[in-house]
Amino acid sequence: MNNKSTISELSRSLITIAWYFGPKGLDGQCCGDITMPEFIALDTILNIHNCSVHDIGIALGFTKSGATRIVNRLVSKGYVRKEASSEDGRVCCVAITKKGETIIKDADSRYREKFEQLISKMPPNQQGNVVTLLNSIAQALRK
Repeated sequence: MNNKSTISELSRSLITIAWYFGPKGLDGQCCGDITMPEFIALDTILNIHNCSVHDIGIALGFTKSGATRIVNRLVSKGYVRKEASSEDGRVCCVAITKKGETIIKDADSRYREKFEQLISKMPPNQQGNVVTLLNSIAQALRK
């Protein structure tokens, strides 16, 4: 197999993975009433202390105004609240609510269960390689 066909096959595999673990969700049950960008924003807020709208924009690859629209939708759904930064009162930060934590935990549980089912179908000697490869790709995409 030449390099072009290898890259083409890899890109199609990633598209398939994104489809089944992305907006399509798990039989429509992934994330309740939130979109994938909202899910990523919630996950970012959960993992960054004093998370600013700018931080969310970076995580999503969105402008600040695009991130603000995502945050405003999450506020209206009751998943986050806006508050002043504890470090700089001029900065608007976003904090996750209990309702937001619940939807993230539920989605994470569903994805973990689905991934465990998929990985169990693979030869045991390849399972660790798959996890390492996917984590490496995800880290490269974030840079």
